[in-house]
Amino acid sequence: MNYLPLMTDDEIQYICTVIPQKRISDYFRRNPKEFAKICPGFRPTAISRLNVSDLLYRNRDNGFVSSFIEKTISIWLSQIQECLDECMEEGKSKDAAYIETLAQSFFVDNVALYFKLIEEEQSETYISLLSSATTEAKKTLEEQENLKADIKSKIAEIERLQTKLALITTALNNSKSKQHEHTTEIKSLKQEVGNVNELRDLLQNKGEAISTLVAEVAQLKKSEKDLKTELKASQSGRQQLEAQIRKEAEKQQSEKMQRHVAGLKPLRPIDMDEFKEYLGYNLKDIGASTPPDCYLLLKQHLCNILFRGTPIIINRGAGVPLMKCIANTLVGNPNVASLTYNRDISAQEIESFLSGKARIVCLDGFLGNYSETELLALLELYRNKIVFLTLAYDRTLRFIPYEIFRYCQYLNLNRVQTISMSTDVTEDPSVFEESEADTPEVNPDARFSLLLKEILDEFSFSPGLTMHKCAHISGEQDLCCALVFDILPYCADVLQIAPFEISERLTKYAGDKGRCSYKNLFKEWFVR
Repeated sequence: MNYLPLMTDDEIQYICTVIPQKRISDYFRRNPKEFAKICPGFRPTAISRLNVSDLLYRNRDNGFVSSFIEKTISIWLSQIQECLDECMEEGKSKDAAYIETLAQSFFVDNVALYFKLIEEEQSETYISLLSSATTEAKKTLEEQENLKADIKSKIAEIERLQTKLALITTALNNSKSKQHEHTTEIKSLKQEVGNVNELRDLLQNKGEAISTLVAEVAQLKKSEKDLKTELKASQSGRQQLEAQIRKEAEKQQSEKMQRHVAGLKPLRPIDMDEFKEYLGYNLKDIGASTPPDCYLLLKQHLCNILFRGTPIIINRGAGVPLMKCIANTLVGNPNVASLTYNRDISAQEIESFLSGKARIVCLDGFLGNYSETELLALLELYRNKIVFLTLAYDRTLRFIPYEIFRYCQYLNLNRVQTISMSTDVTEDPSVFEESEADTPEVNPDARFSLLLKEILDEFSFSPGLTMHKCAHISGEQDLCCALVFDILPYCADVLQIAPFEISERLTKYAGDKGRCSYKNLFKEWFVR
């Protein structure tokens, strides 16, 4: 398979950069004639003086160089696949196998390129999460290697000290042996020498020798004691390193379990019909029952979007009473846990808040202030919660990319004038039993999906976002819900355009002569 045609120039340059210089040098030395063609005036033996990565990149279209790059990539991909197979045979999940294998591969800093080369499509969110996990795994591996090297060094030092201690012990034993020999000799001399003066001199000399030996023995004992102390300290350091390694491994396992627990599926009431009925009571309680067309659509729309596991973006003014209403219906308590943005807030604080017991949570003021990429990555781990992202002004969304609405649901109730932040919920609370639910399959209605696509095209929405929104239209009521609470208010309040003046297809469907059942509501809210 040819990989170079699949890659951009930047991706090819990345591959050239991570190929080990020794591998490149060996290849050039084995092919000196071909090397001379791409680098005249240099010998392969002088390759260390060249920027070999740049040399590969500049000659990537040369058959001699391109075949080398292709073969190298092929070898890497084969090795990665073998490692993945081994990990999965050991019982690891595919995600865990990817993290462990890619962290040790040449694609650790460009995970997206790996999936591109094996022609396996993955979502941007998945690749982003996998890249972050792979980077952390690489750092952990490097730290473990450093700790292992440190332990190896400490063990070598301990062995050296033990050897030195053995030598000193041997020297001490030899000194004791000499001391014994001198003592025996003194006794023998006392018996053999009759001359008192000569015997006294000999005794004095031997006594001095004994004193010297005694001093040496004392010094050796002191050295032995010092070495034992140093050996004990080294052993203590080794134990501390081993304890640090165990602590790091336990921490990683704990974090892995936390992510596993957090990555739950969305929840939904077991009895959706009963939930819809009680939600209607609560909506009437906060004044959302007028106009009647709006009430019917809103009740259906909320049942559609609340349990998808995607965050809901809403204006703070209408969002606060709506959250109370939903909480009172679902969990029997109108109070909703809320976290407000501040400049010093960290990802750990957000994750700690989301990991709490609350079923319905609110993140206020984060959009436009906090990194959307990092925030969405955190929210993806808590799809078992209903998350509201509130903001003070809908206009703020104009400065946020369209593509955020592929991962979040926009809900606009600004035109329901009876709803305000001061509205209190007085309806009797109710509690609904929920269960994990797979993402519901939506069978798009070809006619109404096409109608929405034509309207969105006239509003210049991106093709990707248009396709995403059309995929959730299973009938005319879904279309009207999306138009009334999402698309048309986005055009009017965020883009500040008149939708009926821009879209001829919308006018034909919901204008004076249109067949839309809710055209009066459309005209009341969106015709200037």
